[in-house]
Amino acid sequence: MNQKLNILFLEDDPGDAARVENKLRESGLVFQLQRVETRDTFLAGLEQRPDVILSDHGLPAFDGLTAFGTAREKCPDTPFIFVTNALTREMEIEKLLGGVADYVRKDELDYLAVAMRHALREASETRARKQRVKEFFEVPNGDDKALLPICSNCKRIRNKQNQWQPLEIFFLENFKIRFTHGICPHCAPDFFSRR
Repeated sequence: MNQKLNILFLEDDPGDAARVENKLRESGLVFQLQRVETRDTFLAGLEQRPDVILSDHGLPAFDGLTAFGTAREKCPDTPFIFVTNALTREMEIEKLLGGVADYVRKDELDYLAVAMRHALREASETRARKQRVKEFFEVPNGDDKALLPICSNCKRIRNKQNQWQPLEIFFLENFKIRFTHGICPHCAPDFFSRR
């Protein structure tokens, strides 16, 4: 990762900010870090389209979960990492749901560069996957509707080679998207009826 990263860091403690910046420099990352403390300066920082967002959680004027929600709205593809000692249940849930890229405790800053590299790699892969999907569904002749042939019965999809493939194989081969399987609430009664 040789490019210069633009990091937006929501942190009210200058000492903590300096420790984070020093740890990142020690790791070999090349970056420009903009530290902000308020909602207004955070919003202005988002306008600069940062490569990654770091955030403390318990700021007096603007908490980290609110910052996360704002970042998802303004920069949905930018990795968001909590850097805090105040880990909350909500932060853990957001990580499990795939919204927050990671969280790093302030007393374990050696892990921060690893977390950032991982989050940036995942964000890059997600952008590439979205681009592949967009290119796949581009329709020639300026038509504004793309059609994907799918069997009404077995749900196989016809690929560009005119072969019918299971949905999971089609998406894996064309978009590198893997499916997990479960049962939605609508279908659950068919499988788990009370007798």
